Amino acid sequence: MLLRLEGLSKRFGRDWVLKDLAFTLERGEVVALLGPNGSGKTTLLRLMAGLLKPTRGFVERKGRALFLPNPPAFHRHLTAREHLAYDLAFHGRKGEVEGVLARFGLPPEGPLFTFSSGMKKRLALARFLLLRPEIWLLDEPETALDGEGRGLLREVLSEARREGGVVLATHDLALAEGVADRVLRLGAA
Repeated sequence: MLLRLEGLSKRFGRDWVLKDLAFTLERGEVVALLGPNGSGKTTLLRLMAGLLKPTRGFVERKGRALFLPNPPAFHRHLTAREHLAYDLAFHGRKGEVEGVLARFGLPPEGPLFTFSSGMKKRLALARFLLLRPEIWLLDEPETALDGEGRGLLREVLSEARREGGVVLATHDLALAEGVADRVLRLGAA
């Protein structure tokens, strides 16, 4: 087991976004979260990542988790090479930046403010591949990706499955059914 939630609840003010969730993520598993806007998908990912504290219940992680927000955030004046090299150094990891950039079709030079939304999403996926967390928490990873980018996403998810587990929030039913072992549906609060 990589991740376990028990009685997980989150309230903002008087509004309950999530109530009494129980969930486990096993090694080698991909779980998709589906639901309308406002159903708590992003909040749930942030709770799993430890970026938010639950109102009730708990999250137990057995491995390093990394969260990909939508849209991904980068320092706009760094190049793709600089950003990935910094991430590797910050996390005490080693990796082959140039090869990963080539695999994702990204230029190593040029500031990130010149990148399209799709290129930034590819860079975020490249970052995950280099850092290799045990738990991948992805918020709408398919957004802004073209057909080739969606193919890369599926490849990367297969690699993540072999090394750990993935929870992804999506509105794309075809993606969820195509990559997930389980689909959890969240209702509107």
